[in-house]
Amino acid sequence: MGHWETEHGEIILPSAEFAAARQAAQKAEHEHQSRVFDETQSFWKGLTRKEQTDPAAYEAARRKMIDARRHAIDSARRSWGSRSITPHAEQLVDDLDTRLTLYRGQPPARVLKSDIPFPTNRTTEFPAGEGSITFDKDSNKVSFDTGQYRDVIAKARNSPAGTALFAKLQTVKWTRGTGGIFHGDNELNDEETDRGQYVTTAYGPIGAAQEPSHCQEYTDSKGNRVTRAELSKLQQELWDAQRKIQNRMTKATAAAGRGKTTAASNRGSFASYQHAEPTFRL
Repeated sequence: MGHWETEHGEIILPSAEFAAARQAAQKAEHEHQSRVFDETQSFWKGLTRKEQTDPAAYEAARRKMIDARRHAIDSARRSWGSRSITPHAEQLVDDLDTRLTLYRGQPPARVLKSDIPFPTNRTTEFPAGEGSITFDKDSNKVSFDTGQYRDVIAKARNSPAGTALFAKLQTVKWTRGTGGIFHGDNELNDEETDRGQYVTTAYGPIGAAQEPSHCQEYTDSKGNRVTRAELSKLQQELWDAQRKIQNRMTKATAAAGRGKTTAASNRGSFASYQHAEPTFRL
């Protein structure tokens, strides 16, 4: 049994990059759903006449196929890389399981194209494992949310839309005021520490300004590359500035302590205006 985990965040994309990022997610998801549809057709064609008409026989054949697919993925994962896993294989099996499942009273039937949730040019939310990727044109923001469960981060990042999004983020030419930060949390962190959520990764100028040590290298709108060395320098400058502020606060607190006047030594000096004795009478 694993532990729950989660990752989420928002990124402001340059207006010139927003449409391309959304289209990349749409293309990847469309290709994936096309493969899901093709697999459902192959499954149906491979059924016997009894399996195509008898719900119990159909369900047995469906379960046998799904179990075999999951077993193959698990075997490949345990082989320490000696066998590769087809990209999005786990997502494919999950979606096949969903599309081929019969609901109560439903007879076996071939899956139709209209049964498949193909994305369109108007699609703004794409599945990403247990979570989702959402595009907001009004703000040029893309939101990434894995949900909260076991192994959800890898599933979301390696999903068709997730793979497309994170690949696209590496080629964006970032402008001022764009970028963002992703935060994460997990069961062990939640139980054993008191620090709350932590930064997982950051992008663009916003990420460089706020979390340079977690920021990905990036290219700005003029074609200049912001390297790891420059981001490390920014992080050091940020730490130095924070230390200076902390030192000033420490000195100010110490000075206030040395010069503090008590109410006992200066009676009435801390009395509120409402309770002070009047200086004149009517």
